[in-house]
Amino acid sequence: QAAYDREIIADLGGEEKAEVTLSEIWRHMERQANGEKGDLLTNGYADIFYIRDAKGTLWAVSDYWYADGGGWSLGADSVESPSRWRAGRRVLSR
Repeated sequence: QAAYDREIIADLGGEEKAEVTLSEIWRHMERQANGEKGDLLTNGYADIFYIRDAKGTLWAVSDYWYADGGGWSLGADSVESPSRWRAGRRVLSR
């Protein structure tokens, strides 16, 4: 279902349980480097991760598999953003 980042984080049990590292995201993308099936979506929908930067700010990081381009694309937005994730996205956490 559609949800805001704060709703997702609360459902996961709080920031500590939601947070992953950039290297964990990278490992997932490496395992599916050619769009293979696995933990990440390869259907054009976003996977959502939450990572903290060096200043302590929590970010919503999304990855998308672009079949036409043959690779992954990453983006990041503040978890305070008023944007809402549409249904069909997958959240990966601890």
